[in-house]
Amino acid sequence: MEYAGQAVVCKVVMQPTSYDVIFDDRFMGSIAHTDEWTWIQKDGVILTDDIIEEIGFRIESQYK
Repeated sequence: MEYAGQAVVCKVVMQPTSYDVIFDDRFMGSIAHTDEWTWIQKDGVILTDDIIEEIGFRIESQYK
């Protein structure tokens, strides 16, 4: 995926209440679903809403 104008390898690791987001082997933060089924960032480096939504979409697509 593209982040800050650079191509990065994005890995997502499932945790009990969230997903850890890792770009190029660097922890970037954790994202989670809200009660309204939207994605939010819980902690870490501030990611744009577009990036959070794209990662969330990719997670959801793995379960369909």
